[in-house]
Amino acid sequence: MQWSQQMSVGIPEIDDDHKQLIRVINRLEADANDETRLHALRQSLRGLQRYAEFHFAREERVMAACDYPGLDEHKTEHRDFVARIAELNRRLAENPDHATSEVNDALLSFLKDWLTHHILIEDKAYQPYAEESPAAREAAKSFQAAEIWWGQ
Repeated sequence: MQWSQQMSVGIPEIDDDHKQLIRVINRLEADANDETRLHALRQSLRGLQRYAEFHFAREERVMAACDYPGLDEHKTEHRDFVARIAELNRRLAENPDHATSEVNDALLSFLKDWLTHHILIEDKAYQPYAEESPAAREAAKSFQAAEIWWGQ
């Protein structure tokens, strides 16, 4: 999966978060293609969940700062995504045999499709509000950088 300028929402911090999410998904893809790396796959999934939670919190703060009217619906999408990733990780922990190449392919397809749609459709919808709002830009800048623990 690759970042494109078309994905930009006009806020550098949010764009950087999206680029990081793409890097995490690409790492997941590398781990998923190596069947001997179940542990690495689970670590990457946990890292994705943590980074997504950080990014979503920053993004929601930006949307609140610019009074984006779709904030509640956007929050629901974020919560649903995090819950799905947590459920996938739980299922992998309970049943390592679940990490078949077919399941991995379905997971990666879901992640890529979800993120692409979310950025290009859902996130782009708040862009006009955020671009006109100094408070939104300040909210993005003031949000502390995430520290991702891949090995935890």
